[in-house]
Amino acid sequence: MIRPFSFLILAAIFVTGCQNQKNVSDKTEVKRDTSTLIPLETQLQAIDTNFSTDSVLLSFSVFNHSDTVQRFCKWETPFEPMLGKYMEIVDEQGIETQFTGPMARRVMPPPAESYILVQPHDCVSTVYNLAKNYTIKPGKYTVKYTGGGVSGLQEGNEVKITVNGK
Repeated sequence: MIRPFSFLILAAIFVTGCQNQKNVSDKTEVKRDTSTLIPLETQLQAIDTNFSTDSVLLSFSVFNHSDTVQRFCKWETPFEPMLGKYMEIVDEQGIETQFTGPMARRVMPPPAESYILVQPHDCVSTVYNLAKNYTIKPGKYTVKYTGGGVSGLQEGNEVKITVNGK
């Protein structure tokens, strides 16, 4: 008599388990839907064509092409210009320029004030001097934002610049 009840109990557990599995599956599908957001796009642009070893002004923009407000952490981006190595600067011979700026260790996760919101179909931009954190000599360079890391932004376009003497 105990055996038939055991079978019924096992069947009830199995049916309940399948229902719970369906709920977990539904939640996973919702997560997939939110991950289909269009990622933020970064764009680097030269402000001028006449650069000197102590003044290389560049514009850095973050575009939101989605219908939803998105955010990124300003750490390791030009929105916090004097802290961290987030650019790759390579001369014509393929030699990377030396980074001379400060680096920082941070408390994780980043606090709320470390994020910048980008409204739907809008962008945020900043201008900064690349020569403040890198040893720039006269010559031709390719500059690229390296992205990733804490900011969550992806790499963007490359900019080719020519630096003259002082």
